[in-house]
Amino acid sequence: MPSDSLSFAQATTAQDIDPARRQALIDCWIDVSNAGGAAGFPFPPIDQRDATPALDAILEILSPRTCRLLMALDGDDLVGWLNIRRDTFALIAHWGTLHHVQTRTNRRGQGVGTALMKEAHAVAREGMGLEQLHLAARAGVGLETFYGRLGWKEIGRWPGALRLGPGDDRDEILMFRELEAEQMTCS
Repeated sequence: MPSDSLSFAQATTAQDIDPARRQALIDCWIDVSNAGGAAGFPFPPIDQRDATPALDAILEILSPRTCRLLMALDGDDLVGWLNIRRDTFALIAHWGTLHHVQTRTNRRGQGVGTALMKEAHAVAREGMGLEQLHLAARAGVGLETFYGRLGWKEIGRWPGALRLGPGDDRDEILMFRELEAEQMTCS
């Protein structure tokens, strides 16, 4: 199904997530992680016991100003999600970070990830007042290409920062996205 059938929902408090949606978020995280996705769990397989406390920790800190969960929906089905966070310390309160960007594996290649990222840019800029977004991505899985197509710039790497196994050290790629630039190109 093409990405034009998608809608988006935000959670800004834990109460915004009902039990069915919470389970869908957990199931998505398990699906993505067990397929080798770089979404926070480096050593698959994972199961409910791994994903549930990790999701609950995110839900506990949700707040309209500092932490939002953005979900891509196809009808009532959750097909992707991510987390946007900001620090309120005055020197860095103008930027935020993206965490746990993921789409259901059966929806890959259908524009869900691109649509989710574009919506995240709008939410960060318009809903949270952010001027920039940052993220860290695992090298070796093509994420820098995906993000690069969406206007993200690689600004550095931590060589060998991620040890996935013996002899499998990966760089952590640091990326940056100026949100004002997107706003100017949309008009």
